[in-house]
Amino acid sequence: MSRPLKEYVQQVLAEHGRGNAIRQAIEHANAAVKALAASATWRRKGTRRAIFWELAIDKLIELTQGDPGLHVTEHHDTCSFIFDDAVLVRIKKADMHLHSSNYPTHLAELFHEHEADLFGHPGLQRVEAVYIPNRFDTDILWSGIAARDGHMHLWHYELMAPAVAEVVPLPAPVQTTASDLAKLKNQGRDTDRKKGGNGV
Repeated sequence: MSRPLKEYVQQVLAEHGRGNAIRQAIEHANAAVKALAASATWRRKGTRRAIFWELAIDKLIELTQGDPGLHVTEHHDTCSFIFDDAVLVRIKKADMHLHSSNYPTHLAELFHEHEADLFGHPGLQRVEAVYIPNRFDTDILWSGIAARDGHMHLWHYELMAPAVAEVVPLPAPVQTTASDLAKLKNQGRDTDRKKGGNGV
């Protein structure tokens, strides 16, 4: 199994707006958890992360329902999104070095060992859709796709909102008269005759 290739993963996730759906799912979870935190007290630090993850997964499943190349797999107490039988994506919280904060179980460590076939899908390029919270864990600083090989960071890119074209208003139409649009043929000869010209 080869290491994930940035350009290939970008291409697969660009299909059917997948990257945008991942970004929207993360943003939705962030907004929902912020609203919940305003009226709830969570004693465990991991509670916010767990609720965030559940909301992000639910939203991503909703946003990708019509994707013909998606297979959602719930396994090993997590949920993976397999796109086009080629790219496997998991949503994870990350630190400023883009390292996800997995509990170091054997499976978690093997996720970034690309020679290992973890889930019975050989040949998949495994990457993480990560979000970096601020120091108070109350908002998101960055979200994107990151790839590692063991503990070594390979590459990453940000999940950006699609560019919105600026709407430029059309100029107001210029009011014209009939004489501005056309000049009648022989109009100059009639004027010459009235002035006493010979019209030749």
